[in-house]
Amino acid sequence: MDIVKVEAVFDATKSQVWEALTNTEIMKVWYFDISNFKLVVGSEFSFYEGDKKEYLHEGEILKAEQNKVLQHTWKHPQQSKGSSIVTWEIEESGDNKVKVTLSHEGLENFADGGPNFAPANYEMGWNAIVKTNLRNYLYGIKKIVFEQEIKASAETVWNKMWDKKSYTDWTTPFCAGTYFTGEIELGSRIHFVAPSFEGMYSDVFYLIPNKLIIFKHIGMLKDLKELPIDAEAEKWTGSFETYKLNEENRVTTVTAEIDCVPEYIDYMNEKFPLALQELKKISENIK
Repeated sequence: MDIVKVEAVFDATKSQVWEALTNTEIMKVWYFDISNFKLVVGSEFSFYEGDKKEYLHEGEILKAEQNKVLQHTWKHPQQSKGSSIVTWEIEESGDNKVKVTLSHEGLENFADGGPNFAPANYEMGWNAIVKTNLRNYLYGIKKIVFEQEIKASAETVWNKMWDKKSYTDWTTPFCAGTYFTGEIELGSRIHFVAPSFEGMYSDVFYLIPNKLIIFKHIGMLKDLKELPIDAEAEKWTGSFETYKLNEENRVTTVTAEIDCVPEYIDYMNEKFPLALQELKKISENIK
């Protein structure tokens, strides 16, 4: 039997986690939009994943013990005849912390759905959902979104974004002289560095050249060295920074999605539009 199991410990209460798992308005924020979700054993629910609504999901509540266990079936009726079981378990972990365990069993039943339904994909997805999305909600980390239209091809914009010289130019509104080291390749470790030699280290988590890049932020830099993950960094490590490029009629829309800690939201709302305007000038070759 193929099982994916993900565990995480949070500075939160059991009731806070339970509400995040069962309140449909809160679920929209970090999980999925499941309007017909009811916390009653035997009730059925359904939802689509993602903006494109490509995959229909169906489930039935099997167990609901408040602040302890939520269990339901998980199906993909349009792609597979199989069925699986998802279980959320909540328990105290000492020092006012809560341990959350997600188990998804029966994944072998989706073999008829093709490679998109391989256990490895579920493992990657659930890790992101539990360790990043749920964590971000519990710790007040918000996803903020910025857009900029640029009269240039996606390839041109992409090259200006990740050429090391022009990167320093368009990120000037954040900090003059900022640069990065490492290569823009899938799985590559990137150092984002300020002139003070402090900054952040991140991994290229997902990459489609000229279209999409997702950075997974790991920890902080000091004197160009990677610092260990301390209690403060533990609250945001694994957060994502995403750039999407969509070209139509030689006009490229750049969408930036940033997982942002509360204390930096105002700063990002001020500086990010300025940075994207600089990217526009550079890409359109405006003096």
